[in-house]
Amino acid sequence: MAGKKNGRPLKLEGKRTRFIKARLSEEEYARARDLWLSLGLKESDFVRSKLLKPSSVSLMLSATEALKTLDGIGAEIGRSGNNINQLARHANLLNKRGMLSIEVVNKFNELFSTYISLFRAMEKSTRELLRLLKA
Repeated sequence: MAGKKNGRPLKLEGKRTRFIKARLSEEEYARARDLWLSLGLKESDFVRSKLLKPSSVSLMLSATEALKTLDGIGAEIGRSGNNINQLARHANLLNKRGMLSIEVVNKFNELFSTYISLFRAMEKSTRELLRLLKA
C-alpha cells in the first residue's frame, strides 16, 4: 500500500489554474450575487459563464423557480379537469331527463376541442422546458 494515494484522482486535462480578479462596489456585488443565487449557480460558475458565454446567462433560469411554476400550472390543469368532469356529469343528468339541447352539446364540443389543442401545446412547451432544465 505504499504507492496508493487516497482521495479523488488528479485532473489531468481542463484543470482550472488561472484566476481573474475584479473590484466591485457593494451595490455591484450585491446585484451580481442576487443574480447567481437566483440562477442557482456558484459564484465562479456564474462569472465563467458570463465571461465565456455572455448570452447564456440571460437565458438561464432557476430550476427551482421553474419547477414551482410548473407545479402551479399542474394545479390549474387539475382544477380545469375537475370543472370539465362536473360539466360532463351535469350534461349526462340533463340528457337522462331529456333536457339537453343540441346547441349546448355542440358548444361544449367546440370548447372542449379548443381546450385539448391548448393542453397539447402546453404539454409540448413543458417538455421543451424540462429538456432545457436537464441541459
